[in-house]
Amino acid sequence: MCADHAAPPIQFKFYWLNDQGQQTGVLRKKGSFDGETLVLEDVEIPAAVMTDVQFRDNRLVVSSVDENGQPVYLAVLLSGGIAAKLKAGLDHARSTAWAEMHKQELAKKGKAHEFREEHCPQCGTSVILSGMPKTPQLYCHFCDTLTTTGGYEEPPAGEKDLRICQECGMYARPTKFTTFYFVFLLVVYWFSHGSTWRCPACMRKEAWKMLFGNLLFVIGVPVAIVQLIRSYGGSSPGGAFKGLDTANIKARKGNVLGALEIYQSILGRVPHSAGLKYNIGLALLQQNELERAAESFRLALEDCSNYVPAYHVLRALYEDLDEHEKLKELKRIWEEEEPEKPAEVQEFH
Repeated sequence: MCADHAAPPIQFKFYWLNDQGQQTGVLRKKGSFDGETLVLEDVEIPAAVMTDVQFRDNRLVVSSVDENGQPVYLAVLLSGGIAAKLKAGLDHARSTAWAEMHKQELAKKGKAHEFREEHCPQCGTSVILSGMPKTPQLYCHFCDTLTTTGGYEEPPAGEKDLRICQECGMYARPTKFTTFYFVFLLVVYWFSHGSTWRCPACMRKEAWKMLFGNLLFVIGVPVAIVQLIRSYGGSSPGGAFKGLDTANIKARKGNVLGALEIYQSILGRVPHSAGLKYNIGLALLQQNELERAAESFRLALEDCSNYVPAYHVLRALYEDLDEHEKLKELKRIWEEEEPEKPAEVQEFH
């Protein structure tokens, strides 16, 4: 990194979290990130060896490896709302480091001309695409977005907010929802407050549960009503993706024909969408239509050649269907583009 253009270090305070996500200790610790190394109290972690970085609210989880190649997970509670900025810095640094390592490995093999990367339009990280066909969309596993890139058509409105919902596993619009329960029994009262990230379709059941659970004591009812409104339309995709939540619900309930009708209607407005074709593949897979599902996942990769969710399912399907030649070609494209991990990993200090 060029010192003249280096961003100022990020300084922050934090609490350690245990395996249950609970705060340990009452004194805040000091942390920093200088663009290359994350320092958490007396632990130093180079960005290049971080395998994953996730955050929710002010909780940050860093996955890495130790000197023996064993996985290491560090979880912290950050102060001052710095989590999003810190994750962005870590993602940018590790993506840049991985791209450089991959480029050097190709150069050693006399294949430097095959190096190809793009920068995610949403978060700016480097996405390695060496050996992969050029397609209308780009998938960024750092921010989990699918983006229609230049040279085709303008990205449809709302596309940047869509990603895989961790609750149902479908391409949707995961959103932060509030959960709140209040119970009062004579002189004893109890309440629970928190947040959850899921698509509106997944939130509906929880919102109804929250409404009925709060009816007797009233206080939590307004919160439940707001979450119900949001789950039934206030946070649902609109515009070109109108009907996505409804189609996903139909697919999950086994109404594949109803889901396919809506998906096809959306594809009429958004012709390039690996996420929608991924959902179609999941719906067909649920009905055990393996060949049709495989074709849908293949079409998803035609829209976005590096769409990881579709790749994993398609690879497993080709194995189950004994599609040896297709599997060989799929693995050739994907495994050649993956950068090799460094032979030695720096020990934490």
